[in-house]
Amino acid sequence: MIWVRLRFLLVTLLVGSVLTATPAGAVTERVGERPAAGAERQLLYPGGAAYPRVIRLEHSGAANGRVLASVGSVVDGDSAGIILESVDGGVTFHHVGTIADPAGADGKGMCCGSLYELPTRVGRLPAGTLLWATTAGYRVTPGERATAQRLWHSRDLGRTWTFTSDIAVSPNQYNAWEPEVYVDAEGWLVALYADETDKPAHDQKIVRVRSRDGVHWSEPVDTVKNLDFYVRPGMPGVRRLADGTFFLVYEMCNLDEPLCSTYFRTSRNGWDFGNPLDVGTGVRTVDGKYPRHTPTITVSPTGSILLVSEMLVNGDGSHAPGNGKTILVNDHAGAGPWREIPAPVEVPDPNNEACRNFSPAVLASTDGSSVLHLATDTVDGVCKAFYATGPIPPP
Repeated sequence: MIWVRLRFLLVTLLVGSVLTATPAGAVTERVGERPAAGAERQLLYPGGAAYPRVIRLEHSGAANGRVLASVGSVVDGDSAGIILESVDGGVTFHHVGTIADPAGADGKGMCCGSLYELPTRVGRLPAGTLLWATTAGYRVTPGERATAQRLWHSRDLGRTWTFTSDIAVSPNQYNAWEPEVYVDAEGWLVALYADETDKPAHDQKIVRVRSRDGVHWSEPVDTVKNLDFYVRPGMPGVRRLADGTFFLVYEMCNLDEPLCSTYFRTSRNGWDFGNPLDVGTGVRTVDGKYPRHTPTITVSPTGSILLVSEMLVNGDGSHAPGNGKTILVNDHAGAGPWREIPAPVEVPDPNNEACRNFSPAVLASTDGSSVLHLATDTVDGVCKAFYATGPIPPP
């Protein structure tokens, strides 16, 4: 199927040629200022940027309440993770740290980073430690490739970073992608990622591993897969709901629905997500619209789940009027239809392409009245990350 290979091409473009190299310390645009009249989105980082992620510190003592964001970029020709901080609730951001992983340098490729704050101690890592998980080595020649899901940590609010461990290393030439880390109900550090190495049984599936110390990891366990070789579960994202339930969202590519639609499933303990062959529950609005590609979520203090994706389409797969400018909200732990609210960052009519609204991110305010939204768009041939805040209207 064409989509199987197109997906890899999109990721390659997004984290490669679309990101232009930015010399260390260079500033090409003004960043993080209040927008001028009529403007809405603001530039998050002056260089090329992909896979934006955002969290609010909750386990870091006096630093609690700070907002940290991350993007993947290219610095001095090498792939890098960029860490940015806001001390005013997401009004302005400044660059505070850089993760230069040698496993992704010299053209070897690094992408799909995720950012997480430890809520409890894991091994020698205390609560409040920041974790960065990323994919490295996917561009190495197939005969020499061993793509790794890499874990880094910071104990100084993202200023400096130390390599922690390889979460998993591909046993063959095939890639794996998009690691997502979190602590489960029993205190294990869990990582989910999209795995292409189980050929010829599956072109891609979602697997999970876990660790007591962040250094030594279990063998992969299947989480979402399909009996059809061409169906590709991927892009896993996990958040914990107010009642302790773990909510897993992911895309399912090459089902009867065109391209990649969004599904979810839940777990009481954060490890057991049920039968991996279960497709899950589809995300749908009351009139049949659904999100397509790269879903990510946040949970509001009011209990609502907010979901963003690359595209919003009608039930027949055609572009919905709100494509590129909509956040979906569910106020009932995923049950029933999802409602639409305006996205603070608008990306005009994205269409299954590199960069434009690819894997956006959201963070609800502490009182649940507004949402900080990060999304990417192409500007003069360069992928840039933008942010803005908007209201969360009540149901």
